[in-house]
Amino acid sequence: AEGRLSFAKERRAPGTPGSIVAYRQQAALEGYEGILSNPDASADQRARARLGAQRVGAAPITNEVVAVADVGGLIRRSSWRARRVKRTELSRARAPWQWITVHHSVVRSEDYSPEGTFDTVRGIQRDHMDSKGWGDIGYHFLIDPAGRVIEGRELQWQGAHAGGQNNIGNVGICLLGNFDEDRPSRASIASLDRLVLELQQKLRIPRLNVRPHRAWKETACPGRHLMPWFTRG
Repeated sequence: AEGRLSFAKERRAPGTPGSIVAYRQQAALEGYEGILSNPDASADQRARARLGAQRVGAAPITNEVVAVADVGGLIRRSSWRARRVKRTELSRARAPWQWITVHHSVVRSEDYSPEGTFDTVRGIQRDHMDSKGWGDIGYHFLIDPAGRVIEGRELQWQGAHAGGQNNIGNVGICLLGNFDEDRPSRASIASLDRLVLELQQKLRIPRLNVRPHRAWKETACPGRHLMPWFTRG
C-alpha cells in the first residue's frame, strides 16, 4: 500500500495517465483499510495504515477530474442557484472513474427556458436533499430539451444515482423529461453525444461502460424512447 501511494504521489513518472494514478491511490487505500480491519495487525502497522489512509484522503483524484468540469458550454451551479451541499452527507470520489450511467428525470416541465430549466433542476435537488436526505443533487450532469448541459454534483463527490456501491467510479447524467412517454429532443441527444464523448476521452471510460440506469437495477429508467441511443452506439 505504501509503495502504491508513493508511485501515485512522490514517484509519479512524467506522463503517467491520471486513471493509473487514481487506481494506485484506490488500491493503496484498500490495502490500508484491510490492515485496519485485521485483528492480527500490530499497533505499529495500524498506526502506519491510519497515516497512509489520511494521506490518500488528502490527495486529489486526478487532474482529468478537475479538467472535466470545463466541458464545453457547461452551465455552472451558481447560474442555477444551487443550494449549499451538506458535506457530512457526501462521500469523496476515491476510485478511478469507470462508468457513465444515463437516466431520465421522469419530471416534466412545460417551460424549458433557461429559468424554467433551472427551476426544474432546483426542484430535483430539493427532492434529493430534503426527501431522500442526500448531501446534494444525485447526478453530476443534467441535460434539458434545449441541449443545455448543467453542472450537478461536483465530480469531487461520489454520485447518488445508481444505487449503493454502484455509485463508485460512476458518473451520473440525467436528461430532463419522461422518455417512457416522450421522445428526447435532437438537441438533448446531440448534447448527450458530446458530453459522453468528452467524458470518455478525459476519464478513459470505454464505450461498453456507458450504461442505462436499468443496467444497475430493476427500473424503467431511462425510458423506452431513450434506449435506442445505447444500441446505436
